[in-house]
Amino acid sequence: MSSAHGYANLPLQALRVFDAAARHLNMGRAATELGITQGAVSRQIKALEERLSEPLFTRGPRGLRLTEAGDLLADYVGRGLRQMEAGFLRIGQPRGRTTLVVSAARTFAMRVLAPRIGDFVRRHPWIDLRLETHRYFAQLHGADVDVAIRTGRGDWPGHIVRPLTEAAKFPVLSPALLPDPAEERSPAALLGRLTLLRYAERDDWSAWLSAAGLEPALAGPGPRFDETALALAAAEAGQGIAMAWDILVSDAISAGRLVRPFPEVLRDGTGYHLVMTEAAAQRSTVDAFATWIRGCLPQAVGDSA
Repeated sequence: MSSAHGYANLPLQALRVFDAAARHLNMGRAATELGITQGAVSRQIKALEERLSEPLFTRGPRGLRLTEAGDLLADYVGRGLRQMEAGFLRIGQPRGRTTLVVSAARTFAMRVLAPRIGDFVRRHPWIDLRLETHRYFAQLHGADVDVAIRTGRGDWPGHIVRPLTEAAKFPVLSPALLPDPAEERSPAALLGRLTLLRYAERDDWSAWLSAAGLEPALAGPGPRFDETALALAAAEAGQGIAMAWDILVSDAISAGRLVRPFPEVLRDGTGYHLVMTEAAAQRSTVDAFATWIRGCLPQAVGDSA
């Protein structure tokens, strides 16, 4: 056959004629269905065969028979034309509603999805979105979850993984806790007088101090929270200084509820990822959600599988 790049230019009318001839195995009946002459059917089939450099029919005293190439093409062309017909019929008709189940870490759902989710609903009114939150990874194979948002390094074998954010962590606090301009604002001075708000399951403070070239001993005592969202809520309320992912505090920083007192960031190779099964990745609802969320996040990065 001819090279694949030439197939995109095959005339639709010739494919419709071929489809009718393949179904009827009779050029006269195909011509009657299409409202053209039998000679026109013959010419279209001949032109298509020349274009593909393959015979599509054998012609004998009992009529037409599909060749191996013709039989294969008839299957694909038939299904393609039926799908196109269904698509045209759906235009202007109310779209059937379908459910999309998204499982996300609670803090991400609260601080990133919740403030933006109305935009997704407005853009995709036929999708009934169900958002489930969790502290740990949702199981996707065999579960009633279409796509999950996970934190980690993206190494989940057996899944399609698309990174959402580059990993950048840094301290944040309420602007009310910033010292006067005349006071010292070094990490040692500031951390020495503030309460450190910690995430119980990960020691980001020591990691950030080391990455910034500072002594981990500067990370003094402070309350531990089992949800990052709680530590950030405490920081916004002026209760201390918390370590945060950039994506979780971008809105609060833009709104002036939180500020970054230091320029140093921690990049440890972790980040937020969209995770789905291979089957789920083929669904239009999952693709719609993936496209939407990656388009509305300023830290969205390139695909990875």
